[in-house]
Parts: sequence; structure tokens; C-alpha cells
Amino acid sequence: MKKNLPLLLPVLPYLVMTAVIFFILPMLEPDSKYFLFFMLLIIPGYCLIAGFVYGFKNGIVWFYPVFISIIFLPLVFSMIYMKVVIYGCIYGCLSLMGMYLGNLFKKRKIKILTCRKKDSKSSIAKKGCQQ
Repeated sequence: MKKNLPLLLPVLPYLVMTAVIFFILPMLEPDSKYFLFFMLLIIPGYCLIAGFVYGFKNGIVWFYPVFISIIFLPLVFSMIYMKVVIYGCIYGCLSLMGMYLGNLFKKRKIKILTCRKKDSKSSIAKKGCQQ
């Protein structure tokens, strides 16, 4: 467990914020307009943005989207209909997609920064950085 602790610590703030956002949902009445707005726009947007930020800072970690899906499950069983179980999977997939995009953006940013530092006189450096 101690060797996995450095991987788990960066995830905690994101999971706590996700839990807070997920558990605001039961405060809304399931038949209201805001409930559907929250389920279809706010939570997926948050999952995508949080996944992007996490992927940019920490890279791709397989258990982050799994935890996002698991955090949503108690909400499904306590307050909402069983029809929305698929939303937990969708939120996990969106966080995975955001994490992948954040990691890709980070790699591209690092590549651009290293290309600027290379000697501009070398034709090999120019050729490698233009791709």
C-alpha cells in the first residue's frame, strides 16, 4: 500500500470535489428542470475538465475514471432511479477522455518548449520540431 500512496495522493482532491458535486444532486428534486440540467451538462462538463486538469498534471492513471464511476453508484442506489446507472459509466469515460487530452496537451507543450531551446542552426533540430 505504501508504494501506491504517491499515486493515490494526487487523486484525492479531485475525488473529494467530485463527491461534493455528485452529492449536490440529491438536494434537487428528480422531477425538476435543474436536475436534468445538472445530470446532462454540469456533471459531464466537470468530469471532462477535472480529467483534463488531472491528466495535464499527473498523466494517465487508470483508476481515476474508475473511482469517478464508483463515487456515482451510492447516489444511484439511494436517490435516483436505476435507469441512470449508465451515467456513472459515461462520467468515467468523460474523465478518461479528459485525462487523455490533458496528457496529450502536456506532451505537446513539453515538445514545443524543448524545440525552442534547441539550437536553431541545426537542420536536424528544425526538422524534428516542425512535425
